[in-house]
Amino acid sequence: MKTIFFSTLFFILSANSFGQTSKFMTFNIRYDTETDGENKWDLRKETTVELIKFYEPQVFGIQEGKAHQVGYLKKELTNFNFIGVGRDDGKEGGEFSALFYDSNVYSVSSDTTIWLSETGEVGSLGWDASYPRVATYGLFLHKKSGHRLWVINTHFDHMGDVAREESAKLIVKQIEKINAQKLPVVLMGDFNLTPDTKPIQYIKQHLNDTFDVSQKPQYGPVGTFSGFNPEQLLTTRIDYLFVFGLDVLSLRHIDDKRDDNFFISDHLPVLGEFRFKNQ
Repeated sequence: MKTIFFSTLFFILSANSFGQTSKFMTFNIRYDTETDGENKWDLRKETTVELIKFYEPQVFGIQEGKAHQVGYLKKELTNFNFIGVGRDDGKEGGEFSALFYDSNVYSVSSDTTIWLSETGEVGSLGWDASYPRVATYGLFLHKKSGHRLWVINTHFDHMGDVAREESAKLIVKQIEKINAQKLPVVLMGDFNLTPDTKPIQYIKQHLNDTFDVSQKPQYGPVGTFSGFNPEQLLTTRIDYLFVFGLDVLSLRHIDDKRDDNFFISDHLPVLGEFRFKNQ
């Protein structure tokens, strides 16, 4: 009996000393358009939900989701709430960079969406961007441990070089503004940039790229963009999880496919497991 008691006590103490862990995911789900044919949303949406349920992220950010896609995920993932608005009108118009969270695990005490532009006005185009771009962020509370952290989800422009460079600066500036307490930070999204580019290098001066610091080597293809081509070598990495103040235990680029061998989206989900440090 003593052996069992002390083994149990050691396990509890060890778990507490190593802190709480959570899984975070970024996933560009691809907007709903009939022109995608065999890859259109109606043929992918059920598998999208199945993937999220299987990998069990407690927080995940999507890019390109329109209001009805966000609504579908909310309906099917009954434990999840979300924050975020449409980029066109600050309500339901256009694509969302929404953040979903398991309400049994996390709560959100404050949130907002900012526009990546010179003015920050709702629906505004930034610099040389092709579309309005946003970043949604919230102050999250891990209910069990009491740990707080900031989580930001964004989608950079796919064409504007100046817009992407300035967007990186704006987001870093915003993090510095809201995070005077130096709480942990997770920045996620589709940045439409490879790791060698100037904006990504700038972000890495302030936050850790989980690909570089994961305690277990990254698992899965190096790249995250498939373009729905099942034959394409996945070498282009443009989707990221960046962190500050968290231990990165593992990182996975999920290349699961549908039963017909087509990808679930034209981007791979990126899944990281993080541990809160003692605070």
